Amino acid sequence: MICLNKCCDILVVLLSIICLQECTTNLFENIDPQYHLVSEAYSIAKNLFNQGRNNYHRLKSKSLQTIDTFLDLVQIMNEEMARELRSAVVKFYKIRYFHDFTNYVISLEEMIDITEHCLIDPVEKLTQIREQYHAVIKNFEDVRHFDTVNKCHKELPDEVAATHCILHQAVLFNETMQESLVSIVEIKTRQHAQDMNSSLYYVQKCLRDFVPKFFEQLLLDAYTDKCGYLRVVNASIADLVNDKWRNNITVFLEKWSPLVKLLKERYQAPPPQQSLKDPLFLTLFAANLSSVDIFKTLY
Repeated sequence: MICLNKCCDILVVLLSIICLQECTTNLFENIDPQYHLVSEAYSIAKNLFNQGRNNYHRLKSKSLQTIDTFLDLVQIMNEEMARELRSAVVKFYKIRYFHDFTNYVISLEEMIDITEHCLIDPVEKLTQIREQYHAVIKNFEDVRHFDTVNKCHKELPDEVAATHCILHQAVLFNETMQESLVSIVEIKTRQHAQDMNSSLYYVQKCLRDFVPKFFEQLLLDAYTDKCGYLRVVNASIADLVNDKWRNNITVFLEKWSPLVKLLKERYQAPPPQQSLKDPLFLTLFAANLSSVDIFKTLY
């Protein structure tokens, strides 16, 4: 008797699983052939859903690649400006206290502390933006489920109502999640571009607050409008915020990826080659940016 009860329980479980599987399958496969509109609408909806989901994942991937390319470019430009700044500080104080070694050590140590304090903000901002953006985009999951079109089955035998229901679901599949993600991408890329720009320009303000006429004393252009590296960043920011994600009109990756790739390769080169890096102008030219782009960027 006990064995029989167990067999009955197992049978009930199996029947439940079968019913559940049937509920998640196409309920329109076995309908009357006369409902050709419903079958056709279901097929169209399925294709639209798959296209929409693929577009959704491509948008996520492209947005992450875009922001990473932008931040990689900013990081390289910032490292070059920081290197110039540190070098200028050491040279200036070495000359100023050439015959006064004690004051040279004290003043240089104090100035290096001030410089490093002002330089830390862009570095922290780069890490913060990258982590935040990746978290937002990756957590923005596609929660659409095509099985919801099976709810339209209750509209049968009203063929028109069922067809309308299915196509309505297809529209929601393609528009709702995609539009929400596009809005997030547009808002976040603009916001992060502005935050990064402000952080780089803050270095200049920070140093001037500690040491008035700091850049005039050191005869230095780093972190100022005269700096070629900062102009490259500004040009990339302009392209980034002008991309039309909603209309899928984007130029940032195509334009700036070659430059970032080239710069990364040169940074990874052995020390003897790395010390022979080309000037920024030649690097831009080598990355296949047109002469017009170079002129606009540097001048």
